[in-house]
Amino acid sequence: MNKSLIQVLLALLVPSASSAQEAHYRYADATQLWRLTDNAAGLSLDSGFNRGIAHFDLQHHEGDYRRVQEGGQQNQLSFFTERYQRIGHLLVGYGSFRFGMDRTKDRAWCDIMRPYNANPYFSGSSVSGKYDTQQFDLTAAVGTIQMWGFTGGIRLDYQVGDLSRLRDPRSRSELLDYKLTPSLTYTSGQHTLGISGHYRRRKEKIPSMTTVQQDPNLKYYLMTGMEQATGITGGYSGYSREWVDHRFGAALSYGFIHNATRSLSTLSIERGSEDVLGQYKYEPGHYVSYRYGLTSYNRMEKGRLLHQLDLAAHYEQAYADEYRQQLIQERDAEKGYTSYSYETLIKFKKRYQVKHLTADLHYRCSVAEDDAVNTYAGLRAALNQAENKHLLPTSSLEYNHLDFTLEGGTSLGRFVIDAEAGYHLSSKADLALADATTDYATQVLLPDMKYYDANYWRGHLQVTYQFPITLKGTRSTWFVRAYGDYLKTNNSLDASTIGLSIGLYN
Repeated sequence: MNKSLIQVLLALLVPSASSAQEAHYRYADATQLWRLTDNAAGLSLDSGFNRGIAHFDLQHHEGDYRRVQEGGQQNQLSFFTERYQRIGHLLVGYGSFRFGMDRTKDRAWCDIMRPYNANPYFSGSSVSGKYDTQQFDLTAAVGTIQMWGFTGGIRLDYQVGDLSRLRDPRSRSELLDYKLTPSLTYTSGQHTLGISGHYRRRKEKIPSMTTVQQDPNLKYYLMTGMEQATGITGGYSGYSREWVDHRFGAALSYGFIHNATRSLSTLSIERGSEDVLGQYKYEPGHYVSYRYGLTSYNRMEKGRLLHQLDLAAHYEQAYADEYRQQLIQERDAEKGYTSYSYETLIKFKKRYQVKHLTADLHYRCSVAEDDAVNTYAGLRAALNQAENKHLLPTSSLEYNHLDFTLEGGTSLGRFVIDAEAGYHLSSKADLALADATTDYATQVLLPDMKYYDANYWRGHLQVTYQFPITLKGTRSTWFVRAYGDYLKTNNSLDASTIGLSIGLYN
């Protein structure tokens, strides 16, 4: 083997100072705790700023382990970038941007972006088709440095999206979602107290429906919870709907630092009130939700070992009132126009109810040296518990499942390898319907039980290669990442994902 070939191989396999960015980024992600909250005032309390990443990602997913309203095969292209940056002497900023577009096949019974454990008053066609999705996510946050123990900050999360059905009846759902969060922290010695409040407005809208066929004989379904769905031939004609959700919330955080031990815990609460509006302000119902959260992030460094112990739990309780309304027409003979409005005749209080609990416990031990993590191993346990209930007639869907995951990763020269292996245990999957013969029951709820009742093994492997590039005198570290994910259930369902990313650290 000649000398030049040996030099090339050494350049590819031996990490340089600039090619170890993945390890430095991983260390910063592990040790910076305030960035895990929405409290922008805590940005300056984290260390190690002026870092960023940007990458494109191409992904393909397929398999029959899915729910009817999720669709099947999916191809996705996305771009993501984020940056932590000191701004002058007084401010610290964070910004991120994500763009994604995908096409999903064989999706049915759902023309909106949020069909599960949420507002029951949505719509869809029983004929499966392709759907195109585009989504833009923007986050901007700025916080001050400490002044007399205080820091202040504000954060904006902004999202717009578009979900379009490519088969008759053709719908287009448009999303506008923004959240504004002002915050404050106070530090005294080893203790930090943080507080934040937020207002969030989410509006999803289907302005109209179209068809390509001249005389399509198609049913369009309006859902009101569980198997209760009304199918109307040509019901898409003149159909429009919007969901407007106003949310107010607050969070209280407590941080503690002592030598090499750090912790940050947060309690949060949020209330949402969502209107469902149709033509002439028609209202099929109203949806109210309460969400409670607890998170605790803990870090301890001992020698070269960095121990992470994280806990996150969220509980949501929600209900939907159902309205029976009558169209009122009033004609003004003098001015010659007719006004339309709806009058509520009957209210069914809390006719549809949702309870949803998620909990996650994560431990990781990393080998940290020179502000870099080159090797780690960990385990995770997660609980997901949900109940959806419709009253009079009474129907319910309950499911619980547990996930156990082992994880590990290491750096081999310029290569970084990450792997996961996990088991999904379905501990409960019960469906009790008042009428199991409806179209929605036979085509959605009953087929989905095979999904909820499945146990499966899952594996994930990711390989990243880093390499430095100098452009116009500026040296930066680029990376190429390939990954794959596969799961196999005990009832012969499976799913797989493969993806490829290219990006750089900046």
